[in-house]
Amino acid sequence: MDSALDRTVVVLDEPQDLVNIALTVRAMKNMGLDRLRVVRPAEYDAYRITGIAHDTEDVVERIEVYDTLAEGLEDVQFVLGATARRRSSRQSWSTPEEAAAHIVGRSDRVALLFGREDRGLSNEKLDLCHGLVSIPTNPRHTSMNLGHAAVIVFYELRKAVERAEGAEPRDLSYKRRRQSPIATHEELEAFFTIWETAMHDIGLFHGIDPLPKMRSFRSLFQRADLDRREVGLLQAAAYEAIHFAARERKRAREHAEAEATTPPEDGRRTVPDESD
Repeated sequence: MDSALDRTVVVLDEPQDLVNIALTVRAMKNMGLDRLRVVRPAEYDAYRITGIAHDTEDVVERIEVYDTLAEGLEDVQFVLGATARRRSSRQSWSTPEEAAAHIVGRSDRVALLFGREDRGLSNEKLDLCHGLVSIPTNPRHTSMNLGHAAVIVFYELRKAVERAEGAEPRDLSYKRRRQSPIATHEELEAFFTIWETAMHDIGLFHGIDPLPKMRSFRSLFQRADLDRREVGLLQAAAYEAIHFAARERKRAREHAEAEATTPPEDGRRTVPDESD
């Protein structure tokens, strides 16, 4: 299916910083765009761009470099210029979200045009645009980095394409390290027994009835829908707590025994002498 992403061309007019070209390329690759045109860049080095924006060789190989903006736009039917400057002349303004919906609704080739970093698009170049897209920033500080502005516009376009064209969305569900079946009732009950012992040994139940707290622990772990690997991890932690508590009791006992057999500073024994 011919997607709006395939029909959209990104055009950078006179970019001054190679890093910003690379950031734009990275944003394009992330959002599914692959056609970039660069007009009179201050510097251009495809090798360095791929060094900054890793795994983008396919996009960089297709970059076209032009001497004039007119050449870069000559085969497109609709041009959207990105700018933060308001104009006295009447032109169609839109947010990135609105612009994305408009692009998806068209069937021709669209250009997303971004100006140079230091002064954006001139009035003469804005005159070449059929519409303008403006990111709703802080009105007291509207200037944005080229790469940042680009990724916002591209992101809205991808969202609009996913909604309108059914493009495959990214799977954002968590990924298990390995497949492990859900723990059985028997495995959970064995774990709860060990957990209760561990909590008792570290003093959590000291002087109180353990039943209410264990009910809370049961509810917490049952809601987690633990698999066998996760139960095994928690069980190992419980065993370590039990062993740690045993070592601490042994250390305390040995310390008390040592204190009991050590003569005080005045020379008197704390343990009766058998010769007495």
